[in-house]
Amino acid sequence: MFRLKFTNSNDVPIFVQIDPWAGLYKLCKGDEIEFAADGNDKGLLVDVEEDNDTRIVTLWNSVEYFIVREGQLIHWKEFPTNIFE
Repeated sequence: MFRLKFTNSNDVPIFVQIDPWAGLYKLCKGDEIEFAADGNDKGLLVDVEEDNDTRIVTLWNSVEYFIVREGQLIHWKEFPTNIFE
């Protein structure tokens, strides 16, 4: 399992998009979010692109991804986005 954490130290919000699911997460200053992904037998590949205030994470050969909250894995369908909170 691969884990990736983002922390926003900027004064303005940033967004993290997880593809191919198009999950979108907003991080205000001081916020952090951690993702975990399972790969298939081809091996998990991760690509991170930065486009202004958005970080686009593409998970190749991944079968699922999870949000890590308080050490627990939460399936992305249970926490699809937080931009409307």
